[in-house]
Amino acid sequence: MTDDLAASQAEIEKLSEELARLEEENALLEEALGRNGKLFEALLSGSNQGITLTGPDRRIVRVVKGLTDFNAVSLAGESIELLAIPDDRESLVEAYRQLLAGRRRKIGIVVRVMRADGEVVRHAAILTDMLDDPCVQGIVWNYSVAL
Repeated sequence: MTDDLAASQAEIEKLSEELARLEEENALLEEALGRNGKLFEALLSGSNQGITLTGPDRRIVRVVKGLTDFNAVSLAGESIELLAIPDDRESLVEAYRQLLAGRRRKIGIVVRVMRADGEVVRHAAILTDMLDDPCVQGIVWNYSVAL
């Protein structure tokens, strides 16, 4: 019984050391992600292009950089087509149908969007199916104001 207890204690010590090592690695990764996130935000801040991530159900997962002046956090969970004017919603939904059916990996569309101030602006967008990428798992919108 004593040998079993000693073996269990040795295993607990090993696991505690491994946990400490993993916590240290996690802290380093979090630090790197914070630095990279700030760099990414700085690079985008001067850009006139937007990036949004949606799920296959067209719900906004994250607005990385928006062009509508709506609060990015408040848009999470909303259907992206609700930002488009009613006449343009069906073409947006059709673009998702084509992506999800696997007919295309990328689709370009022009959609008129209502900004927070009520102005309607045309956006040219490229929608990219990245659902199979474990780092993304969504439909990525890259868009800019169309002239």
